[in-house]
Amino acid sequence: MKLFSWFRKPDPDWREGQLFRVRTEGRGRDVVFIHGLAASAECWEGALELLGAGVRVHLVQIRGFSGLAPPSGRRRGQFLRPLAGELAGYVRERTAGRAAIVGHSMGGLAAMMTAIAEPDAVERVMVADAPAFFSSLISPFLTAGSALGLADAARRRFMAADEDLFVEGLRRTCERLVTAPEMRERVVGWSLASDRAMVADVMAEVMVTDLRADLASMRADLDVVYAHDRRAPVPRAVLDQTYLSSYARHPNCRRLRIDDARHYLMLDQPRQFYGAVGDWLAR
Repeated sequence: MKLFSWFRKPDPDWREGQLFRVRTEGRGRDVVFIHGLAASAECWEGALELLGAGVRVHLVQIRGFSGLAPPSGRRRGQFLRPLAGELAGYVRERTAGRAAIVGHSMGGLAAMMTAIAEPDAVERVMVADAPAFFSSLISPFLTAGSALGLADAARRRFMAADEDLFVEGLRRTCERLVTAPEMRERVVGWSLASDRAMVADVMAEVMVTDLRADLASMRADLDVVYAHDRRAPVPRAVLDQTYLSSYARHPNCRRLRIDDARHYLMLDQPRQFYGAVGDWLAR
């Protein structure tokens, strides 16, 4: 009996795990898509159509987000590594050969952690709009240790807000995450349907997870695609340097900036984004 045999269910389109569930579409090369914090696998809507024939997409929906109940036994500050472990088991059990994984934001961190911990399971990784140390976007001088206080304060504020302030804050935040109003409402809906305590805890964990040094030992090929919005306060050159330095230790990382897009670049510029995914798969 294989370790991850609990994925085997009668319905061939769905697989259930302890930390996530997966829906598969299409036939061909296996590509696993992992969404970000407080988000939904729906963020990859249109992936199969835009990538074309010959691809089988695995759409991961993490428990605790977008309407799924949080996993039992979850411990604060100890979610990303168990998630990466379960992802490694999934790709070994349910994909042909070494996997290709695309991860957005928090999902990008989980994808890299999977590739670092299980090099024989992952051939290539694409990270969408996430530095290898997320808090470097706050300050280039932060470390995982010095970000601990900021992370805990952010978690406490997130939990302390009353319902009206919480919803208002989510709406303001989502204005910076995606451009189109109708897409923004979808992102707000995913967040509101997520478990607030889990979002707060994992947000804090993301803020203190620094993978920069680990990239030197990462065998999987790595592409990083990131968004720049000309209306954002961060100049394009500063953003470019942040991503250059963040991934400098990976031996062959390729970086691509997509302009006129916000954090959900796959929603703002789907053709450019999935064009980049197609080029990445073709190499």
